[in-house]
Amino acid sequence: MNLQNWYTKNEDGSFSEWDQNPYWIKNRVINKSKRYRALASISANIKATDWLSIQARGNVDYVSDKFDNKMYASTAANIAGKNDETGLPNGRYVWSDEQNFQVYGDFMAMFNKTFSDFSINAALGTSINVSKANSLMIDSKTASLYRPNVFTVSNIIFSSKGYINQTIDAKRTIQSLFGTAQVGWKDAIYLDITARNDWSSTLANTESMKNGFFYPSVGLTWIMSNSIKLPEWINFSKFRGSFAQVGNDLPIGITNLADIIQCGGSIQTNDIEQRGDLKPEISTSIEFGTEWKFFNNRFGIDFTWYRTDTKNQLLRVANPAGSLYAFRYINAGKIRNTGIELTLEGTPLMNENFRWKTAVNMSMNRNKVVSLHKDYKSFRYGSEGFSMAYDMWVKEGGKLGDIYGNGFERDENGKIKLNETGNPIKVTGNNTLLGNANPDALLGWSNTFTYKGFTLYFLIDARIGGDVMSLTQAHLDAMGVSKESGESRDRGYVEYEGIQFKDVPNFYGTVGGRNGISEYYMYDATNVRLRELTLGYSFPETLLAKTKFIKGLDLTLVGRNQFFYYKDVPFDPDAILSVGNTNQGVDVFGMPTTRNIGFNVKFTF
Repeated sequence: MNLQNWYTKNEDGSFSEWDQNPYWIKNRVINKSKRYRALASISANIKATDWLSIQARGNVDYVSDKFDNKMYASTAANIAGKNDETGLPNGRYVWSDEQNFQVYGDFMAMFNKTFSDFSINAALGTSINVSKANSLMIDSKTASLYRPNVFTVSNIIFSSKGYINQTIDAKRTIQSLFGTAQVGWKDAIYLDITARNDWSSTLANTESMKNGFFYPSVGLTWIMSNSIKLPEWINFSKFRGSFAQVGNDLPIGITNLADIIQCGGSIQTNDIEQRGDLKPEISTSIEFGTEWKFFNNRFGIDFTWYRTDTKNQLLRVANPAGSLYAFRYINAGKIRNTGIELTLEGTPLMNENFRWKTAVNMSMNRNKVVSLHKDYKSFRYGSEGFSMAYDMWVKEGGKLGDIYGNGFERDENGKIKLNETGNPIKVTGNNTLLGNANPDALLGWSNTFTYKGFTLYFLIDARIGGDVMSLTQAHLDAMGVSKESGESRDRGYVEYEGIQFKDVPNFYGTVGGRNGISEYYMYDATNVRLRELTLGYSFPETLLAKTKFIKGLDLTLVGRNQFFYYKDVPFDPDAILSVGNTNQGVDVFGMPTTRNIGFNVKFTF
């Protein structure tokens, strides 16, 4: 297939990676990935007495991921580069191979005994978790290839413009000692206590290396319906409360940093100071909830309130000017998440042949950056050299998921200021808070209809609120190839906040593009979609009995993400760059919504 690639030039004369022939990208920028996985497990259980048993378990998990990316000659030079000797864009080759090996084992003694009105379930154990990673990634990047379209490692030009990243036996070992106990009284009141201490190899060269980190939990449950006589229409009632801590160790290598040999033989000197004062991250949570069932268990309600405080989060910050190292890692910050979860479920219709079960669930979460560090009241996620019209800043008193970008310059009344050509004036620097990516609420409504052997299930879910940004739309508008820009040209103006901008190309040239006014491209992420739809049929046992060897046969048609009932944003808010903090809520030429249709067959013999 002889495709021609085309692209435009940037203002500095470089070729734009954004404006290539889409058919070229589809057929001449080829990705192939493969995954191989092997799992094995073993367990043994010995019942020493009627109240004591001993258990040992072990498993091994091996994963191999291989990736191959071929960018043919004449792919935009900003991406694929060119041969410095010939000046020809000979293409780009990316190859990687990664293996992850994990071994887990534990040994537990379990105690189960009843004393009159009391019951005790307890366990004491130890575990070890060892993971090891090896990887090699080779990327010609802008160093290009010696010979065009020869995608082999030996054809890569290994210079400072290339990229090699190798991990050799990156190992993490976590050894643990833990205990748990549940004490029950008259099947009505239960006290749960757990305690765990972890020793992690990633804490080497820190003050926590010797003692590791300890985290406990305690919970109390009262099943009121088992201790108090309630009206007949109340079948079940429970109240619960808990306090828990969870610890996380550090990433591999943080406490033992070293210089790196880069592609071409150059040395990247370690610029991060090692102080030995890093601590594990600790999350502390409290939770209260209640659960009720009514009318012969045909209606139920489950409510939970929680609050989680996370401290000692690992941050990379800049050292003061004149320091020997440019950066250092610190433990800083306290992030608080508070929320509720509510589930209502019921069976409105039920007879011998037909049953309808329905459930509505709702969740709300609010987060707040309670504190950071006495010397750092804000910090930025992502690379310092990043050039886009947004930033993800974390500021004391703010929230995780806050999106900052370029805004409109406004007067004291909030009206957009215009320049002499009638175009809006841009506030640069990505210092304007534009919104937060987190939803105000998540809703779900599921229904299951059963008639004889047929089962119909569907789930509708909704995301309410949250702000997201589309730099895809910004770029398409700037190039004049979006539906919106075309309609604006036909109309003869763009109207925004009551102002009509007559010069459509100049308006989109100002607000659009990679570094435009990103405030214009913020959207309400509210959407309602059909998340899942299934239709199944179970063959009757009387019919299968004739086969004499098939005991069960189930056929199911499954569809996911079939369509939206409502969506204002020009992309799927679920299909964003990242679910992490760095690119949360931002779309930059992301993948479209994935819709799946599948067919399942299940035999039981």
